[in-house]
Amino acid sequence: MKENKKNIAALLAEIESLKEELYESNSIVNAIKQGDVDALVVSNNGVPELYSLETADYTYRLLIEKFGQGALSISRKGLILYCNEHFSKLVGITSEKITGTYIYEYFTNQTQFISLIEALRYGITKHEILLKSENEKKTFPAYIALTDLEPAVEAIGVVITDLTEKKKHEEALIRHQKELEEKINELNKINRNLEEFIHVISHDLKEPLRKIVMNTSRIDGSYFKEADTKAVNVMKLSALRLNSLVDDLVQYSSHTAQEERTEIDLRTIISEVIEDFEIIISDKKAIIKTGKVPTIKASRVQMRQLFSNLISNAIKYSKTDTTPIIEISQEENLDTEIPNQNAKFVKVQIKDNGIGMEESHLLKIFIIFQRLHARNEYSGNGIGLAICKKIMENHSGNITVESTLNKGTVFNLYFPIL
Repeated sequence: MKENKKNIAALLAEIESLKEELYESNSIVNAIKQGDVDALVVSNNGVPELYSLETADYTYRLLIEKFGQGALSISRKGLILYCNEHFSKLVGITSEKITGTYIYEYFTNQTQFISLIEALRYGITKHEILLKSENEKKTFPAYIALTDLEPAVEAIGVVITDLTEKKKHEEALIRHQKELEEKINELNKINRNLEEFIHVISHDLKEPLRKIVMNTSRIDGSYFKEADTKAVNVMKLSALRLNSLVDDLVQYSSHTAQEERTEIDLRTIISEVIEDFEIIISDKKAIIKTGKVPTIKASRVQMRQLFSNLISNAIKYSKTDTTPIIEISQEENLDTEIPNQNAKFVKVQIKDNGIGMEESHLLKIFIIFQRLHARNEYSGNGIGLAICKKIMENHSGNITVESTLNKGTVFNLYFPIL
């Protein structure tokens, strides 16, 4: 009998304990249902465990607050339910004063809000707008993106991006583009003037100059005194030099044009140039060695001019007591790289054993009219190497020089591999 009473008392105690647990569980469930508590139920080995979402909610809010863009939640009528600190800074008003106002109050055109809500129904969520800040003292362009949060929440999520810097960059780009177009127009005008100038040189000036050269060559010095004969000779030489200068200037200017490009075997071009210089090569007893050279896509006329200038220079500036030896060959490495350029190049070298140059002169030789020697030492107008540089630029290539005084010079030609 006593044992039954003990069992009944234990059962009643257990029932009371279960009632308390049930009451506590019901209270938690009701609180969750009513929105008083955020919670997450996680199953751990079949045992349900309840976790508060307070930490997760805090992380989410912290993320929104630290967001580098304006973030708001609004009602469908535009009432601001929440805004982050970034939006507050954009409009220059504290978030406490913003909450409870209407978002369109910050639009320069308040009626635009209706259009945004209408567009949202058709899935159009992104727009550019103009916002006011600091009590309407100034405006700024912004990018607005809307997200309908229904049915989960009866609200609309809004993200606003300040476009001020972007617009400044766009305006600067447009301004620079306009300046560039003006510069291009100015350059085209200069080019037209240059073409007219070349026409004057090659036709109007060339004809009377040709007559001067022709007639001075007929003057017989026997009719003059010795002093007069010397003056006539100076006049003849000056006329010839001026004629040569005009020819070189016209030639230099003509290489600004982009001529038709074809497949060119440089060995053929070099052979033609050697044939042209047959007499001077024979007189100087020069030896020209041609090794492996590439086939490139280029202007045949300009390639002949290029190698003609370089070979004639090598012969002209040879030593008087040494047989001139000129070696032309392609460097074996076909993937030669030029600093600050991404393209690959094939390198051709023209090497001689001539008088060479001082290092301080190497940067001057490609400049038009630059001469390193007196006219009575070596002929020329200082245009040949400037033409070579222009030709290489026309072909998107490059020309460099290496030289040692009294030992010789090496010209490096870089042709792009297409």
